[in-house]
Amino acid sequence: MGFLVAILEAVPVARRKPFPKREGFTLIELLVVIAIISILAGLLLPALARAKEKGRAISCVNNQRQLVLAANIYAGDYEDYMNPIEDFFYPGGTEVEATFRVLLFPYAGGSAKVFDCASEQKAVYADGLSDSDAAYGGLSLGGGTDWSRLYGVLHPYERWNASGIGIAGVHWIRRSDPSADAHKGSVPFGRPLESGYKEGLVKLGAMQATSKVILFGDGGSGTATLWGDDNWWIKSAATGFAQSAPGFNRLQQNDYGCRRHLGKANYAFGDGHVQALDANAIRCDTDECWWSMRLDIHRHP
Repeated sequence: MGFLVAILEAVPVARRKPFPKREGFTLIELLVVIAIISILAGLLLPALARAKEKGRAISCVNNQRQLVLAANIYAGDYEDYMNPIEDFFYPGGTEVEATFRVLLFPYAGGSAKVFDCASEQKAVYADGLSDSDAAYGGLSLGGGTDWSRLYGVLHPYERWNASGIGIAGVHWIRRSDPSADAHKGSVPFGRPLESGYKEGLVKLGAMQATSKVILFGDGGSGTATLWGDDNWWIKSAATGFAQSAPGFNRLQQNDYGCRRHLGKANYAFGDGHVQALDANAIRCDTDECWWSMRLDIHRHP
């Protein structure tokens, strides 16, 4: 041992090679770090996306609650009659069919955003008659009108402005339905008989069970090809008179609005509560129909 020490001491200090100094990560270490970051991102990003969507869903819930309140205030001003799903007006002698949004607009604080859902980026009422709205309807937008503010006003094109929140009108009645009288009083928001439709208007107090009657919900505006310019309400796309039959399910007509919030949709009921529901959980059978003012509307043919 002493011999080795003597040799080392004999070597000049300047000629000794120092240990190499590390100045960075090795490739393997970098790959390990990247792999760990990727795993953490894979775990965290979906959770963040879900949290963000829940925030949007809460905004949608609040808007639907406001619409239920607006509908109640409207009924208070019209001898307890609920607002029509749409109605005809004749400003200057020109026929204009106004949607429920025009009727409830002043009762909703004059806010177009109340009719929108934050999770719906395309069907936005508050953006007025957008280019996509006009393109779908094949509409020609001339000058003289601020199309970006075409909401809450009487105008023939207002109905083409899609909205993320729709009004319930599933069991609407065709004018030629031979059993129209048997189905009267079913749709929460009917249309005046003088308009030529067969539903008629109903009173707020006619609900058999306020906690089981759907008034508003995430609309099917993205499924506009089913209903053309009626893309602002929740309705059946059935042909003939099947829209008055039990068994309605939005999934059957590929209505993406019913899957808007993580596979579910928000629905506002007659008692004011809003609930996120899977489309399959909504009753529409011979014992109960949540789309009707009368729960037993399908019990008797």
